[in-house]
Amino acid sequence: MRWIIRIAGVLVLAVVLLMGALFLLPVDRIAGLAEARFEAATGRTLSVEGDARPAIWPNLGIETGAIEISEPGGGETFLRAEALSVGVDWRALIGGELRITEVTVDGPDITLRPGGDSAAAPINATGPASNSTNSQTAFSIDRAVIRDGRVTILGTDGSTTRITGVNVGLTLPEFDGPFELEGGAEVNGQAMDLRLAASSLAGLMGDGAEDVSLNLSADDLSASFAGRAGLEPLGASGRLEADLGRLAGVSALAGIARPELSAGMGRDAITIAADADITTDQVALLGAAIRLDQNRLDGDVTIALNGPRPRISGALAAGALVIDGGEDAEAGGAADEGGSSGWSTEPIDVSGLGAVDMDLSLAAASIDTGTSQLGRTRLNLALDDRRLVTTIRELNAYDGSVVGNIVVNGRGGLSASADLNGSAIAISRLFAELLDFDRLIALGDMEIQVLGSGNSMNALMNSLNGGGSFRFGAGELLGLDLVGMLRNLDTSFVGEGASTIFDEITGTFRIENGVVINENLRMTAPLFNATGSGQVGLGGQTLNYRLVPKILQGEGAGISVPVKITGTWDNPKFGLDMAGLINENAREEIEAAKDRVEQQLKDKVQEELGTAAGQSAEDALKEKLKEEAGRGLLNLLGRN
Repeated sequence: MRWIIRIAGVLVLAVVLLMGALFLLPVDRIAGLAEARFEAATGRTLSVEGDARPAIWPNLGIETGAIEISEPGGGETFLRAEALSVGVDWRALIGGELRITEVTVDGPDITLRPGGDSAAAPINATGPASNSTNSQTAFSIDRAVIRDGRVTILGTDGSTTRITGVNVGLTLPEFDGPFELEGGAEVNGQAMDLRLAASSLAGLMGDGAEDVSLNLSADDLSASFAGRAGLEPLGASGRLEADLGRLAGVSALAGIARPELSAGMGRDAITIAADADITTDQVALLGAAIRLDQNRLDGDVTIALNGPRPRISGALAAGALVIDGGEDAEAGGAADEGGSSGWSTEPIDVSGLGAVDMDLSLAAASIDTGTSQLGRTRLNLALDDRRLVTTIRELNAYDGSVVGNIVVNGRGGLSASADLNGSAIAISRLFAELLDFDRLIALGDMEIQVLGSGNSMNALMNSLNGGGSFRFGAGELLGLDLVGMLRNLDTSFVGEGASTIFDEITGTFRIENGVVINENLRMTAPLFNATGSGQVGLGGQTLNYRLVPKILQGEGAGISVPVKITGTWDNPKFGLDMAGLINENAREEIEAAKDRVEQQLKDKVQEELGTAAGQSAEDALKEKLKEEAGRGLLNLLGRN
């Protein structure tokens, strides 16, 4: 019991002494010391509004009203806070020493202006004119705290970024020793947590670089950096690793809508690991390993930050890429609701083209798009202010190769163009995947130049204009037996199981408002030849074409019956053009009659001229004229 009484007595005495010390605290001295040390260390003026008052809880020290910190040299306001509290070491105070242990700033408003003065003014060890550091540090503090702060960043382009809910704690036992900063904030409404540690604050803010580690997290974003960094000049070099998730956290921090990506392009997961070299103007990622869902790309990438948008440049290589647009990709060429055929009228969103600029080379061993199987591919992607130019340097596709370029322009709506040259292409697979038309089996060469505009696939396909040429080698036309139809004059030789074998198909075409117009098709086959002309509606997926085949040998040799192909791509209709047959036969009869008349005239002339064997009528006529002219001249001279 006596020990309890003694302990209680000691505690009471301690409280009495502390209370007495509280009212004896040199508050003006502490406030003045804080102002002087702050200005000496930073070059900024600290003004304390109102009287400083002593405090005992939660720390022994002083509390003030509002404070204001100026820009270096006494310029505009850099920080204004609702209150400031300064804690001191009471044990050192009893011994006659004044040592600041904690500083708490409540509700500060911080403004960072263009030019970097607010953020870049150095903290000096011995005063604003010195950059040297020694054992006598400018200041040391067990802990500095910012509670419920707000930061406004004014961009050089007039933009404003606001960071709210700033709650940060800084531990700095010695100015030239290690420090740690940890806390959180809300950027564009997105909660963010941050931890920063460095080997020396003095070194970090001086002319050199210090060992630094940084960890950042926000929603599905986590990133870490370990290396060397400095503030004069601002820069860092080290290992960067980041897990960007589905880009929700990154997009929220950047204040932009999260882009909708395809599977294989980062729809579900994006990670980056690289050796990073960071300055105020750019981020260089060397030896980068980038994972987009299940795909991995390796190479060097640079992100320039000194333009109107981040600009990505570099070169990446990949093995087998798997990219699947899923249902969204199917909507581009399939039916609308209700199952009706035709192109989708759903709006195409290309707003993501405005997020960055780009000059990036990509090489892949293969690309699987879900609908297309592409072989070795080398592309260059050039994106400038919402206009993307994809240059195809090498593309092994559809058993052949393709070169050319494709342009997607999102400036003021959507327009697209293509200038492509394909050789030895498997036409059936190409048409099936791009046009949903799978009735032509052949290898061939194609050239096409096309341009269209519109905010949906339907609008684009109906606006196409351009032209090109084609040459298909030996192959097969499914769903139509031309020879059987001609020999039997029967249109039932169509449908499943019917086909036409050919040796070659050639022609040129032009495209007008989504309609392909061809007037010079030539088809050769073992049993027939054919010509053709007509239209194929790309926009409406319609057919209006006329083939004129002629059987060359076997049963029905010489028969020529025009065939009309109408209807839609998924339901074509074939019919014999009997009116055309009459006209065609009449034309042939006229041509035959003309040939007979010409031959009869030739025979008559030769008979009258008495041409010798093997002598042409023309030569015989010349000889006859020469003979008659000679005879006339002799008569004139009186020698006959």
